This record gives sequence, C-alpha cells and structure tokens, in this order.
Amino acid sequence: MKGPGLVPIGLISNPNSGHNRDRFEQIRAIVGECPSIHHLVTRNADDIGPALEELAGLQVKVLAINGGDGTASAILGRLLEGNMFRETPSIVLLPGGTANMNAGDVGVRGKLVSAVKRFCRWSETGRGVTGTVERCLLRVHANGGNHYGMFLGAGAVMHGTEYAHREIHARGLRDEFSLALGTVRTVWGVFRDDPRFNRHVTINLRLGNGETASHDALILAISTLHRLFFGMRPFWGDEPGKLRLTLVEQGCTRFLSTFISIARGRPNRNAVPGSGYISHNADRVQLALQGSLNLDGEIIQAGGEVSIDTAGPLQFLRL
Repeated sequence: MKGPGLVPIGLISNPNSGHNRDRFEQIRAIVGECPSIHHLVTRNADDIGPALEELAGLQVKVLAINGGDGTASAILGRLLEGNMFRETPSIVLLPGGTANMNAGDVGVRGKLVSAVKRFCRWSETGRGVTGTVERCLLRVHANGGNHYGMFLGAGAVMHGTEYAHREIHARGLRDEFSLALGTVRTVWGVFRDDPRFNRHVTINLRLGNGETASHDALILAISTLHRLFFGMRPFWGDEPGKLRLTLVEQGCTRFLSTFISIARGRPNRNAVPGSGYISHNADRVQLALQGSLNLDGEIIQAGGEVSIDTAGPLQFLRL
C-alpha cells in the first residue's frame, strides 16, 4: 500500500477511549502535523454516521480508527451497513482503547503514541506497511437488531470482564497486561471454584445446519480473530468457516493445565469433547440462552435466540 500523496487518508478518533483520555491532545497535535490525514473526532455513537459520510465524500482509500475495540466495531459495523463508500477503504486500527485486542491481531501494535507516530510516518512516506490481512466482523443478531464486533464471550468471560473493570481498570491500568492479569485471576478463580468466577450458563448451540446441542457452558468464545490479547490462540477447530468457536463445559477435567495449553495454541490430549473442551469453525452459529454476552465490550442481554454470522471481509493494514 502506497502512502499519502497517492491515497486520501481518513482518521476517526474517540477521545473518550481508554488511552485517549490521558493523551488525546498529544495525539491530536501529532496528527495535526500530517496534512495528508483528514482527522475527525467522534464523541458519541451519533457522530459516527456523519463522520463516515464526510470521509466517503472525500473518497478516502484508507480509514484509520483511534479507539478501543468497541469504537472500532461500531465504526466498522456502520461502514458495512451504510454502503456509503464507492470502494470499501482499507482499515488501520490504532490502540487507543482500554482493550485493544482487535488492533493486536490486525492493527498497529504497541503503545498509542508510538503507533500514531508510525501511522503518520507512513502517511507521509508510504513506507512501513508490514502486511495486509483480511478479516470479517461478527454480525450478531439479538433482540431484533444487528451488533458487530470481532470477539464475543459468555460465561466466565463475562465475570472476568466485570472483575477487570472493577479491580484493574479502575486503578488506571489500561493495557494488554491488565487484560492478561484479569484473565489469570479469572482462570485461578475458576480453578479454585470461586463462586465469583465459576458461574456458568446453559446454552443451546447449533453450528451451521447441524443439530442443536445443549451445553452447561463455563466459557464460550467466538471470534474472527486469529490472535487474542497476550498472544492467546484458543481455537483449534479444523473445519472450514470464518467463525472460530471454543466452548469449555462446567465439570471439565484437568482445567488449569488444559486451559494453559489451549491459550498457547497447543491443546493437549485432554482438550477433547469427552473431557469438556470443544472447538469448531463454522459460517453460522445459533445460540439460545438467558444471560449476558460481551461483544467487544458491548454487553448484550440475551433473552432467547441469538444468531451469529459474518460481515465483510475487510482489509486491514499492519504498520
């Protein structure tokens, strides 16, 4: 991908996202030195549509997003639904949020300020692209509407999220290490059968055109990402399909050692359905549950049927 003088570049920032809260004026000043970047600031969801329409009118070929996972998902979902652009732009994700799992897989890794500087250097010189990757979004149909994201979790994922917000993010820790710390605490809580973490949910699950099966789910994770935070690769299904799903059942055996092997992307011999560990790929997943789902930080209260497929694909630039 060549740089600026050749392709119009748009940037949408959410100053309320995690790392932007303390650094946004510095970020704005850095970007302000790059005339090739058209920078727009959105402060709430209502600002997203007009911002995309303005950038579509400028015929930008690259759209950068400075925010967290929730910000990126909201913008990209509107981008795909709105059909505003003659040609869908390539995407650059900057790590401006509390959780930057999406940027860690398909965006610009590292600290926010250094990531923005790399993006600006590329915008001026066209040098620095290390690759282009293609990913779809999850499209989650629940409660009569569509929601978009790249990671969905339920069960202990929800309780780990609550713990991270309450005990870690509230203390000012807002980076990938804080997510890893929350995960470790959750896993330890499940291992020790701590009721604050070892809460499960009954899920009726159907993959593609297969049969519906009921699971007492301790952990459910569905994603279009290949790498989660801290390098976790917890999917090992080998079927075709863009949705990657892993489910750990309540009562699974050898939880701690098996979870560690799964997180490393090297599931051990105990990671099999008979021991309570399931992983598949599919193009469509249907869930029925009474409980909460976490979609890139957006909490969805599911009161019945939830249908999940994909939207896209989109092309992401790594810098």
